[in-house]
Amino acid sequence: MAALPAAPLPADASGGTAFRMYRKDRVAITGQEHLVGYLLTPESRTRRVVAGCCNTPLFTEFSGGHWLSIYNGLWPDAAAFRPEMLTQTGNAPDPALLPAGVPHGALTTLGFFARLFGAWAAMGFRAPKVEVPEVKAFPSAQ
Repeated sequence: MAALPAAPLPADASGGTAFRMYRKDRVAITGQEHLVGYLLTPESRTRRVVAGCCNTPLFTEFSGGHWLSIYNGLWPDAAAFRPEMLTQTGNAPDPALLPAGVPHGALTTLGFFARLFGAWAAMGFRAPKVEVPEVKAFPSAQ
């Protein structure tokens, strides 16, 4: 995403990207006509969605998923936000920079997937579609 013109970087001091995850049935998006999705490869099942006007990262969406991973930096209280758990931290460049006292590791991942499944069940096992009018390959992937 750093290859996009004037794009603000979503990574934090640890090199990770904090998300707030929401069920798709609880998110309303205005200005959908301005959304641009990016795929790492044509076969990618995950798209990163930005505001087309300024390349601000908005959310990441897994194809067929029932949730949106919304970039934490979009929220006014982003600096004060304390995550409940960390996932995908195995490749952290410096694990000492991860927030202290926040669970992470294999058991956290199991708990994460259990919560995702519980939310999906609460939604009647549906995965609402989010319309993104334009989908491209990342400039570095072309």
